Amino acid sequence: MRFLNGSITSVNAAALLLGAAGLLSRLLGVLRDRMLAAEFGAGRELDIYYAAFQIPDFMAVLFLLGAASAAILPVFQEYVSKDRALAREFIAALARVFLLGAALASALAFLLAPLLVRVLAPGFSDTEREMTATLTRIMLLSPILFGLSGIFSSVVQSYGRFAAYALAPILYNFGIIIGIGVLVPQFGLPGLAAGVVLGAFLHFSINWWTARELGFVSVPDLVRNRVFRTKSGTDREGIWRVFWIAGPRVLSVSLSHLTLLVVVAIASTLSAGSIAVFQLAQNLYFVPIGIFAVSYATVLFPRMSRAYIGKNGEAFFEDFFSGVRAILFWIFPSTILFIVLRAHIVRVALGAGAFSWEDTRFTAAVLGVFAIGMSAGAIIPFFIKGFYALENTWRPFVVNMAASLATIAGAFLLARFFSVPSPLRDGLLAIFRLADLAHPEVMGLALGFALGLLFNMALLYHSLRGLAARIFRESAEFPHGAVIKMAAAAIVAGLVTYGIRVSFAETLPLIGFREVTLQGVLAVVAGFSVYIGILLIWGSEEAAALVATVRRRLFSLRVLPKVWDGEELR
Repeated sequence: MRFLNGSITSVNAAALLLGAAGLLSRLLGVLRDRMLAAEFGAGRELDIYYAAFQIPDFMAVLFLLGAASAAILPVFQEYVSKDRALAREFIAALARVFLLGAALASALAFLLAPLLVRVLAPGFSDTEREMTATLTRIMLLSPILFGLSGIFSSVVQSYGRFAAYALAPILYNFGIIIGIGVLVPQFGLPGLAAGVVLGAFLHFSINWWTARELGFVSVPDLVRNRVFRTKSGTDREGIWRVFWIAGPRVLSVSLSHLTLLVVVAIASTLSAGSIAVFQLAQNLYFVPIGIFAVSYATVLFPRMSRAYIGKNGEAFFEDFFSGVRAILFWIFPSTILFIVLRAHIVRVALGAGAFSWEDTRFTAAVLGVFAIGMSAGAIIPFFIKGFYALENTWRPFVVNMAASLATIAGAFLLARFFSVPSPLRDGLLAIFRLADLAHPEVMGLALGFALGLLFNMALLYHSLRGLAARIFRESAEFPHGAVIKMAAAAIVAGLVTYGIRVSFAETLPLIGFREVTLQGVLAVVAGFSVYIGILLIWGSEEAAALVATVRRRLFSLRVLPKVWDGEELR
């Protein structure tokens, strides 16, 4: 357990750890989806599962999951700086308040599940809605566990226990995999829902155990009769501050999830398997985002928060723009590679069992559309963290409201566009080699979603930069040169990847899993090598830092950009 208890103080080491853990978690997520696709295919059963998952997932956001670290961490750090015992009582009181509210909300959702499902999946039959409601009721335990885990993870992050923090999502996916492999053969779809609950429990357990080892959480703390008032007589200020900070964050993230709920509702009225294809493609699209973007946003948030507290505008903008460069350094080539190798990615990740070649073609096309918005999807969480570091949570809420409305409108209109034959529609389908597809409407949902992300990113950036400039009374230039070089290098790498992929058509045909995997891996290695090589020639700091890090076995920090100098995270 020394690995879990160790505190990581280097930003680069922490980001690498979170990135590696994110990679493992995403790979487990891909294995999870492969097992689901093999078991059910892109059909109505998987539609039912993903539809049922939406309500518990939305409630997890309402239960502070999306706001936990951003809202709780700054308040908790203030308590720790004053009195450690006070900080412990604050966390315990917050957990008790959450448990009370979450239990009531979950009980209400349990009773209203049939009605909620009728609104969520208007295209389902009565039998399908009944099964969806059953799965929803089982999975309602997961948001409670996730909410508690989010509260305790603030303690874990504050003390630099990033190993435990990174392990939580890995355990979550592991629990679902157990559900698919062990419980589904015995209980069918309800066994899959039980696997989700098991994964949520494992996610909660690792954060609770680590926080307890740090001396901040115990069973007696959680079962005391006091709710708002603590043993030391602390008033409600800390908890109300969390709710005040978290409120806009919860509303903002809730808008994103409400947008997804509307998209799922639209998809339920389309052909069977539309929800499954949309969700499976979206899960693959999030793999590079979870590996690269989330890790840097998580690690740099405390630094930007401290820069705001210290009124150090130079440090804030340095961390902010270095984060933008670091995220885009990885996301630009990921975007191009996902577009060029979309069929390879889907076939390797999902092509097994009941998941047919037609399912592969359709999911690959939707994945290619999602990739258009990958850079925006990756950078948005980091921009939002920037707002929270400046203790402003209302601006991103307003921006997300506008973006959500635009996304819903775009998804609805584009779905209708793809449902009616036209020269433009037929031309787009031909590009994705889906001219023979009978029901391409879900392509419109994915395109509306991607365009909404791009719109959201643009609004967030301009609003955040203006806010920071007013607060610090200074600003900094966006790294246009570095970003343009990355984009240009990624495009060249994509052309090389495409050329290699085409050249393999005769020498290494896509006959089986081994051939598809080998062709994809060789193309990715060649493309990424070209990308790094071009950036090294152009003097990219990020490429030089990556090469230096690899040469020094990942965790030696002697040759890195100034932004990564060893400042502690605690």
